[in-house]
Amino acid sequence: MEIIHTIRDFNRNYVRSIGLLEKTMLNTDYSLTESQILFIVNQQKVTTATDINKILKLDEGYLSRIIKKLISNSLLTKKQSPVDKRSYEITLTSKGIKEQLKLDQLSTASVRSVIASLSVSEKLELAHLFNRLMTLLYHDKPSTSAS
Repeated sequence: MEIIHTIRDFNRNYVRSIGLLEKTMLNTDYSLTESQILFIVNQQKVTTATDINKILKLDEGYLSRIIKKLISNSLLTKKQSPVDKRSYEITLTSKGIKEQLKLDQLSTASVRSVIASLSVSEKLELAHLFNRLMTLLYHDKPSTSAS
């Protein structure tokens, strides 16, 4: 049971340290979920709500409302797929690309400030430990992308 408490303690501290308890992400106009959607669409360039939900595992209605909001804010576009008329392709607009880049830069700066007091060797050790955690918990190679 000690491991559970250790993990939960880390989660509480980390979530607070990078501001995830705030109403919006990094003092922007976007929630964490909205910023994750922008990140995923930016990574995939052209995607669908189904593909986004394979990653985020959200309630479909909730995801649909967020996508509609991001479309109405001119961050995303949605058009019928030329290949499958039942599917809609989602892409970032030029405004969406700028906003996602801003979110990415703010996120990088946030993490940089969390690790600022560490030495170079400690930062390398931390990166190795995070890679190991990703492998252990998700049996996947860690993503090299920032979010």
